[in-house]
Amino acid sequence: MKKIILICLLLQSIFVFADIKNWTAEESKARNLFNQGRVEDAIILFREIILSSDNENVRMESYYWLGLAFINTGKYKLAENNLEYYLRIYGKKGAHYVDALYQRGVNFFLSEKYLESIDILDSFIKSYPGNRMISNSYYWLGECFYALGRFDDAILYFTVVTEKFPGTIKYEASVFKLRLIEHKKTELVLQNIIKWSNEQYLSSVNQFKINELSLLQALESLRSGKNIDPEIERKLRSENEELRKKIVELEKGLPVTGNYFVSDTSERAKELELKAQLLDRKEQALKLLEEQLRKRESGNE
Repeated sequence: MKKIILICLLLQSIFVFADIKNWTAEESKARNLFNQGRVEDAIILFREIILSSDNENVRMESYYWLGLAFINTGKYKLAENNLEYYLRIYGKKGAHYVDALYQRGVNFFLSEKYLESIDILDSFIKSYPGNRMISNSYYWLGECFYALGRFDDAILYFTVVTEKFPGTIKYEASVFKLRLIEHKKTELVLQNIIKWSNEQYLSSVNQFKINELSLLQALESLRSGKNIDPEIERKLRSENEELRKKIVELEKGLPVTGNYFVSDTSERAKELELKAQLLDRKEQALKLLEEQLRKRESGNE
């Protein structure tokens, strides 16, 4: 009987010790999985640590790493939940408090919450001007303003990266983005010029037709013996001449067929479409570049 009791106690102690884990080692293992690109496996282990670990420090930092892992898998809402919890509950006690602030700003950008991202990243730059992520913060601010269509503001922040941080990870992407903005702005100007030219030309032609009709009516009145004010006739002829000159000037940049304006819209549309496709390809290339840069950035943390 005593032997049975001893065996039971021995087995119980074995199971108890088997259930005890070195959570510090587990957290290190999870971080290694994350850095190796096995993000889903890392997420599972970080969640297990949060649910089961009795090591408060390990549990605390797991929220931060979960936030990063969810950013990398595109689950931005879950990333925000973990980063916000980490910052709110643990504050500056967290070993990654400052990095979590930066990552939260980036996550807001990726979530297309550009104004929230601007607020956080601007505050980050002011509070931690010497941080290793400062150049990245300027870059992401430029991205936010670019996404909002505020190109002049975007140029300002991308230029800060290229001029003050030439050797950093965001330099290449900033140079590319500045060129892309230049193309975008040129394209917008071109589109506006074409639109304005077409509208101005059509307006001039329509007004010409109206005035030409008035002049013909006036001349017809003269032929029929009706009295007409010479000043009115002179004014009509003068206006017609001015309109003719304006139309000729506009025709220099626009094709015409027959007596009236016919815009070669199909050719212009093709030209604009090709340029738009080129811009889209460049933006896609930038996105691929940004994914690579983000992986490198994560690996450096």
